[in-house]
Amino acid sequence: MIERFSLTADINDMVDMFQVKKVVRGYTNRFNVVPTQNVSIVMNDRFDQRTMQESRWGLFPFWAKDSVNADHMTLMGKPFLGRMLRRQRCILPCSGFYGQKQFGKEREPRAMHVIIPSQQLFGIAGIYDCWKNVSGKEVRAFTMITAAASGAMSVWQPRVPVILDEEGIEDWLNPCITEFSSLRKHLEAMDSYLMRAYPVTNAVHDDLYESPDCIREIRPDFA
Repeated sequence: MIERFSLTADINDMVDMFQVKKVVRGYTNRFNVVPTQNVSIVMNDRFDQRTMQESRWGLFPFWAKDSVNADHMTLMGKPFLGRMLRRQRCILPCSGFYGQKQFGKEREPRAMHVIIPSQQLFGIAGIYDCWKNVSGKEVRAFTMITAAASGAMSVWQPRVPVILDEEGIEDWLNPCITEFSSLRKHLEAMDSYLMRAYPVTNAVHDDLYESPDCIREIRPDFA
């Protein structure tokens, strides 16, 4: 399960990469994003204009299995996810995500930060729900789509986010595409050799800890 990620790219970089036409709310300099927090997503508004909006990480009810992560293999088998997949797709701007790995003499698994060295910023596939709260305000919540990890990383990190390439981003945010058959090809795990994982402080396991230290590489023996 992916329960933490980072976002350190500038707003302008996100606008350029995802061809955003309107920024309603944009977050950056987030070093330890955890479920139930609000972050930036890229989505289509009611006029099919590509928009950067605010959304809560974790569908309701929060304890449901598909709240934080949704397995790409089961999306169409669950009607409520299939509904969102047709018309409520989004992209989560991201700079890295966290896992954990056991190192030799350490008693506890070590937090690992996973990045794509060739990309300071990348987009993770997601789907969201939207409704009005008791005050009449429109609110959103999303889940991150994941796939089984491949290669050496799969030994210690069973699942990874579905990271979209340029074609995948365009198709995922294309409101004219409503059939899963046209999207399935994009929902595969990135090859692990394209990613780099390095150890970071276990302070990231504290939901309230938010610091550049979260993404700083360390030597596990001296953590």
